[in-house]
Amino acid sequence: TGGEFGNIIVTNVPNVGVLQNDCSTETRTHTLPSSGEPDYLWFSSNNIIYGANGITLFENQGACVIDGLSDAINSDPGLVLMPGTADFDSKYFDPRPLSTSIAYDNVDSSPPDGFFTTVDYKGAFSTELWVGTWSWLEEQQRIPGDFDGTFVKDDITSDVTWSATSISRHRYLRALQGNLIENPILIDQIFVSSGAALTISAGTTVRSYADNGAGLAPALIVLPGATISAVGTASDPITFTTTLDIVHHPDRGLWGGLIVMGNAPVYQGTQEVEGITGQTYGGNDATESSGSLEYVRVWYGGSVIGENNEG
Repeated sequence: TGGEFGNIIVTNVPNVGVLQNDCSTETRTHTLPSSGEPDYLWFSSNNIIYGANGITLFENQGACVIDGLSDAINSDPGLVLMPGTADFDSKYFDPRPLSTSIAYDNVDSSPPDGFFTTVDYKGAFSTELWVGTWSWLEEQQRIPGDFDGTFVKDDITSDVTWSATSISRHRYLRALQGNLIENPILIDQIFVSSGAALTISAGTTVRSYADNGAGLAPALIVLPGATISAVGTASDPITFTTTLDIVHHPDRGLWGGLIVMGNAPVYQGTQEVEGITGQTYGGNDATESSGSLEYVRVWYGGSVIGENNEG
C-alpha cells in the first residue's frame, strides 16, 4: 500500500486503528517524503485514531514486517453525535466536529497539485453536512438537516435565555456557553431543574434531534419547581420542531416533545411521565405556576421518550 494520508479521523475503533496485511517494498513513514512516490506510505501523525480503551494504533500482519508507523492522536475528536456502537441500525448521527473539536488543530497542508481543496479541519465534515438531501442516511431520517444553532446537551440548573439571534455559519456547532443561547438545538433530554427559569424569546425556533445516540428521544422537560416563560406573539411565535430536513415534514414522532411537570394536584395523585424514571409531577400546591406559554407551536413531537420504559 502506498499513498499519502493526512487530515483523517478514524473513530469508534474497537481494536486496531490501521491494520496492514498486504505490503511490498514501500517505505512507511510519518515524515512526508519530497520524492519517491508512489513507493511510500505516509500517514500523518496528526491524524486522529480514537476508540475503545487500550486500542492498538497500528498493526502489521503477514508480509508486512517493516514498521515505521507508530504515532497518531489518540483522543476524542469531539464530534456532535457519533454513537459508540455506530452501525447501519444506529438511529441518529451527526459526524460534524464541535467548534471546540481537536479536528481544527494541527491540520496538514493539502498537496500543491491544484486538485485538492484546502480546508481548516480534519475528517470529511466541518459545518456543512454535505451528505444531506441525497444519502441513504438522510432518506432514513438518520441525520439532521443543515441548520444553524447552538447545541444544548446539559440540564438547565440556573436561569437561562434562549433566543433567535441570527448567527453566522462559523459559529455553528458551538458548545453550550453562558446564560444566553442562540438558536438552541436539543441533542439530549434537557431537564429544567427546580429553582431554574428558562426564558424563550419571541420568534425563537427550538429544534431537536430524533435520538440522542442512546435510544432516548431528546425533549425539553420542565421539572416541578422550575419555570418556563415562552411568550411569543402572533407575528413572532415560538416554535418547537425537528432538525430533520423539511422533506420529512409533516410527520409525528420526529422528536420527544415539550413536557411541563408541576406540583399542582392531579387526578390519582403523584404520577410519572411514561418513559422518564425518577421524576414525578403532581402535589398539593394548587397555586403553583410553572410559567407561561403564549403563541407557542410544538410540531412533530411524540417520539418514544425512553425505549422499553413506558409505564
